[in-house]
Amino acid sequence: MTNPLVEREWLTGDELTEAGERALAALNTTVQAQRRKITTGISDEEYLATVGVLKRMADNLG
Repeated sequence: MTNPLVEREWLTGDELTEAGERALAALNTTVQAQRRKITTGISDEEYLATVGVLKRMADNLG
């Protein structure tokens, strides 16, 4: 079984390669931008309450 992260040369053993570090940084930038867009107009309190409810719902599913 092959590991796609190793195939992309992003990972060697348990260590990120330089390419892996760059890919992770790019992904973090994208995630942060999407999070800002999604949560526009939502307070931190509302966000935390929503995440808490969703977590409990997921926990209820087992």
